[in-house]
Amino acid sequence: MEINVFKFCSGLRVLGHVMILLVAAIVGVSYYAVVFLTYGPQLLRGGFDSFLSFTIVIIFHVLLVLLLWSYIRVVLKDPGSVPENWRAVSGEESLEVGTSLAAAEDGFERRSRGGGYCIHCQNGKPPRCHHCSICQRCVLKMDHHCVWVVNCVGACNYKFFLLFLLYTFLETTMVTIVLLPSFINFFGEAKNHSSAAKSAIIFLAFDSVP
Repeated sequence: MEINVFKFCSGLRVLGHVMILLVAAIVGVSYYAVVFLTYGPQLLRGGFDSFLSFTIVIIFHVLLVLLLWSYIRVVLKDPGSVPENWRAVSGEESLEVGTSLAAAEDGFERRSRGGGYCIHCQNGKPPRCHHCSICQRCVLKMDHHCVWVVNCVGACNYKFFLLFLLYTFLETTMVTIVLLPSFINFFGEAKNHSSAAKSAIIFLAFDSVP
């Protein structure tokens, strides 16, 4: 009796849902540390400190919205499925300039040259298409399966994945910079029991940034 060890890879999808909760927790801690503990209270002080805090909070929210938008898109967007009964045809066929990605997914992959056959899906496999052992299906132009988004990165969601990485880098860089002064004062304030909770949250938010 043969055992297909790749079937157990589908269990990694459960880990992916845990990673989504971890992402939400990191975002929540960072938001509380930056907005509520550090720069939110300074908005009512007036003067330059208030203006600087307002600017930081606005930029933080803009990057956060873009980050969450791209993250949700890469999680929910189908990376690209192979049409049923797809088969490769011989000969060279040109693609009109300006063809949209949706049209490419619907028509071009059906008519693309080359390709192969997936023994798992029992279906034709276009060029640069790979079978994901976790999702248990073939994905068009598959890059990899990302456990952080519980999805494969392929032809149709690659753009959102790159945007997610970009906005994550910008957001975490900003959080690191704006919390750096508070982090430096962490050890001094930690001696004061009244500010221990605040210092712990700032330390946790700073330490959770990649």
